[in-house]
Order: sequence, then structure tokens, then C-alpha cells
Amino acid sequence: MPPIPPLRIGKYSVIRQLGAGATSDVYLAQDDSFSMIAIKQFTKDAQSEWHKKMFLTEVELGKKLHHKNIVRVLSADLKEKSGAYLVMEYARGVSLDHYEYADNLLPIKTVVSIIEQVGSALNYAAGLGIVHRDVKPANIILMTNGTAKLADFGCAVPSQELGSMVAGSLAYMSPEQLNGEPLDQRADIYSLGAVLYRLLSGKNTFEAESSAAARSAVLNDPITPIEKYRKELPQELVAVINRALQKNATDRYATWDEFLKDFGNAAHVIRMSEYDMDSYRGFSMATQAVLSNYMSADREFSRSGFSRSAMPESFGG
Repeated sequence: MPPIPPLRIGKYSVIRQLGAGATSDVYLAQDDSFSMIAIKQFTKDAQSEWHKKMFLTEVELGKKLHHKNIVRVLSADLKEKSGAYLVMEYARGVSLDHYEYADNLLPIKTVVSIIEQVGSALNYAAGLGIVHRDVKPANIILMTNGTAKLADFGCAVPSQELGSMVAGSLAYMSPEQLNGEPLDQRADIYSLGAVLYRLLSGKNTFEAESSAAARSAVLNDPITPIEKYRKELPQELVAVINRALQKNATDRYATWDEFLKDFGNAAHVIRMSEYDMDSYRGFSMATQAVLSNYMSADREFSRSGFSRSAMPESFGG
């Protein structure tokens, strides 16, 4: 049974818990004027000097970052007896880790919109000399109006500087970040490329059965071609993904402007296409092979007329 959330945190009335992480819990709350806000409170187990530094980083950056696609930090209290906390705007929506599995992927046009918005936010942060270091689906909120907001700058570092320790999420971490090297915007470009890959395929860029194997794959192995999972993607988009995920930072996009230009061209191809690029979404590889043959013969194919419920078991859906 999940723990009962506190009734109050500081001067705020807690309504319900929104989420829980390794180091913090997030609550929906009200202030004295009954405005909805979100509170991120660090747990009792996250009180080390490193965690305090993360907290202070997020507070300081919250004062600097003002972008429509970044969750705003409104205030903070480091002295609260029940645990230090941040007060943030309440972004009414769902974090994208709810849509990172093959059987629950978002439509491709929604994914394209999300990447454009988050890319814009990271471009803005890069202009302030900030590398996020923890771009992943769980840190992106898709609001009910279609706006995407990037959250959690606790791991962020100034460009070209080292963090106090390697931080981030392995599945979305660039090789240079994993090696503890100084970072620039190319590290976040890699991470957003990995997010794009995951939101389109429901898979990580590599296949590994252990943390050690995953680390080795990030550093040494080429990514699994995304066409293995989504055969219908246009080559313009595949090319953007492949370049963003190059192991060597010098082979990636050098700037966000470069990335966003090429991604915008790929997005245009997707938006102008009359072909249903979501036809394969959520199906197994065996089913995709059947669909590919069927669609080659009849480009007027409609998924609504060839749904999972109509698929013979032998197709492997």
C-alpha cells in the first residue's frame, strides 16, 4: 500500500501525490489563494551533500530559465523540517515514460511536436551555457493542450565543465557523459535523439541484459537501426536520428540550430505525407512484415480496417 501523503508541506495544502522517484516525491498542492502548484520534496534518504547540490542547482537555474517549454520553479524552502522542497508550476499532463513502450506509443505527429518543443527548450538552455544532462521521457510532461514541458534541471552543469560526479540515465546518456568528460550541447542532442528513438520504437538504442553490458553498448556498439522496429519511417527522420546518436560528439550535430533545421525538414515530410506512418505502431516484427507486404500492394491501406482484433494469431501481433 503506498504511503499516505502529508496534509501540508510548509504553507501548502497537499491534494495528492503526483509521482515518486529515487530521491524525491512530487505532490499536487494549493497555495493560500487556492492556485494549483506542484511540490517536489526530497526524501529523507536524499540528504547527502551531492543531493543538496542538486537541489541548489535546480533552485538557481529556476531563477534563470523562463521558457514556455520548461517547467518553472517558483520558490524553494531548504529548511522545512519534513524535507527541503521546490515549488513549481503545475503542468497538467502526463510524463512521457507512460508512452515509452511498444504497445502504448504516441502517434508520430505528436512525437514530432514534442521533440520540436523540447529541442527549442534545450536550445534556449544552451544559449545560457547550460547542459541539462538528464533528458529522458520521465522528465518531459505532455500537457492536455499538446504543450511539452521539460523538467528537472537538478543534474545540469555549465557547458564545458565537469559535474561533481557522473549523473543522468544510462539509456539516454552520451558516451562522453558516461566517461565523465566536459560536456556541451551535443550531449543533450544525443539524449534527445535517444528519447526520440524510444518514443518511436518503445525500445532503447541498444539491447543489453545487464548494466555492465549497457555501459559497454553506450560506449562501443552502434545503435540498433530504428528501422528494425519502425520500417515505415521516412529516411529524412532516420538520418536525423542516426546523426544525433553518433558515438563521437564531433560526428553529431554541432548545435541545436543544426539539429532543429534537419528535424524540421523531416517533420515537414511527415506532416505532408498522405501515408499513414502509424500503421505499424504497436505491432510485432512478424506482423510488421505482413503489413509491409500488404501495404506495398495497396497504398490505400487503413489501420482501422486491419486492427489487432482482426489479426490472426499466426501473424504474431
